Amino acid sequence: MEPVAVGASWLTRGVAVVLTGGLLGWGVEADGGLSPVDWFFLAWGLAFWAYLGSRLALARVGADASGVWIRGFLGVRRLAWDDVRGVEPGAWGVLEISRAHGDAVRAGAFVPPSLYRLVRRPVAVQRIADSLSLMARHPELRPKRAATGRELGPPLVLWALGALSLVAVDWLLVG
Repeated sequence: MEPVAVGASWLTRGVAVVLTGGLLGWGVEADGGLSPVDWFFLAWGLAFWAYLGSRLALARVGADASGVWIRGFLGVRRLAWDDVRGVEPGAWGVLEISRAHGDAVRAGAFVPPSLYRLVRRPVAVQRIADSLSLMARHPELRPKRAATGRELGPPLVLWALGALSLVAVDWLLVG
């Protein structure tokens, strides 16, 4: 069995693109009239907005022979199968992975279950949680090989840096 990877849907990627476009349309221009406090809140807001967009656009969770992997902001985190006890869907479209050692880990950014129920579609995050839980409990259902770097994908920071570089280019062209 091949490694399993589940990523962001077209809806969450669309929201991420809208957030990134919102960075450009925010209307704040880099000029000399901003106080240090204004710069602090501007930088914090842009960083948070870029982080949120990256979480929505590049969310990815998968499973391979060694365990569950979660694409994070700076890289990929792996949870060994021996450490995974179960996976439940969270209310806001995240997976909550309970562990044998340590606190639960939240992963992914999928469409919230309530939106799926509104349009009477099967809840995708529930299906993902069920598959990962079954793999954790039954070793014969797990993928047989390790995931490659291409399957794991890039860290989330790439989207955030791209969004922030668009703002920098906008400031340079306008300012």
